[in-house]
Amino acid sequence: MMKNKELSIVLLLAWRSVWKNKRRTILTLLTVVIGSAMIIFLNAFATGGHEQMIEDAVSTNTGHIQIHEKGFWDNRGTDYAFQADDGLLKLLEGDNRIKSFSRRIHAAGLLSCRDTTVGAMVQAVDPARENEVTDLHRHIIDGRFLDENDTTSVVLGAVLARNLGVKPGGKIALISQGFDGSIAAEKLTVVGLFNSGNPEYDQSLMIMPFAQAQQTFTMMGYINAITIHLKSPAYTDAVRDHIRRHVDTGALEVMGWDELMPELVQFIVMDDIGAYIFDFILFMVVAFGILNTIQMSVFERIREFGVMLAIGTRPGQVTAIVLFESLFISIIGVVLGMALGSGISYYFTLNPLDYSQFADEIAVWGIATTLFPAKLTWLNITVTSFLTLGLAVLFTVFPARRAAKLNPIEAIRHL
Repeated sequence: MMKNKELSIVLLLAWRSVWKNKRRTILTLLTVVIGSAMIIFLNAFATGGHEQMIEDAVSTNTGHIQIHEKGFWDNRGTDYAFQADDGLLKLLEGDNRIKSFSRRIHAAGLLSCRDTTVGAMVQAVDPARENEVTDLHRHIIDGRFLDENDTTSVVLGAVLARNLGVKPGGKIALISQGFDGSIAAEKLTVVGLFNSGNPEYDQSLMIMPFAQAQQTFTMMGYINAITIHLKSPAYTDAVRDHIRRHVDTGALEVMGWDELMPELVQFIVMDDIGAYIFDFILFMVVAFGILNTIQMSVFERIREFGVMLAIGTRPGQVTAIVLFESLFISIIGVVLGMALGSGISYYFTLNPLDYSQFADEIAVWGIATTLFPAKLTWLNITVTSFLTLGLAVLFTVFPARRAAKLNPIEAIRHL
């Protein structure tokens, strides 16, 4: 155990050693600064991008949680319907983690306009609640979204409307099957077109008022799903499990967004794996950069270490000098890297990266957003900093022990 005076001398010698070869030290510092800054920024970009993807996906259609009859999510039809009793609705209304929820009816049908007929997905929503559950109303590009007074008004995906050859104000006919097996037919007026950025929705989705859909599909008192939007995605697991404890899970499924959109989860997992591999490469570049610097420093000072050992310096003190030299370089580099990485991340938090030119490729994964902001977290900064420092010290142990084990006589004779 070194005394305070001995520790002060060791620290002073280590600090002087850092600047004996300023050019090499500065190059090493640049490696640490750039490496740690890139790791911080890339992790912030991944975190912000993933959160934006999730928020965009749940806000466009599914919500954070959905309640439906077992089998519905795989088949999507009016056959899978249930009655939402007052107890369930009160449970949802009384949970302060839930921002809002909306009852829905889902069906498949044929839409006709003049001589054109196309297949479509029908989604009936409660206009009074829908704006708090999803943000489809923000994606209207022509006309308007549904309001509480609408009955036979509908909103179409822009591609679907183009395929039908209809614009806001135009009339279309719907033919489908009712809950009781009867023919469901309705004349409807298009009041708006939306472009969500999700090709599946834009080319096949029609949105109509919930009350009208109950009559059209003979589903009075029945619904296909309840879509829930939470105040924070972090509540998803807790709220989902809470609801499951209060419903008949033999008849109903309560699914979180990660279960509703496995393709998005798969994309995020694959993206994380790629990020971890790149992080590992950057950490190794930084660590080997420091190792190379310390090895060269030790090699150049073999005679100096030999003299120190000859006059009574303990091997442990020599080891400490080399380790502190590495630590000083790492600390300076990490602090500067934190500042640079945080600054870049903050800039891209305010100015998200625009990937609109890759919209079609991104949409394959069910991702509608093309704006990806960075999100800096203390966990990101802390983990990056401590891993960099830890690896720097770990990689310096070998040259430090080598210096401590030098034979003083041979070291002094070293040229």
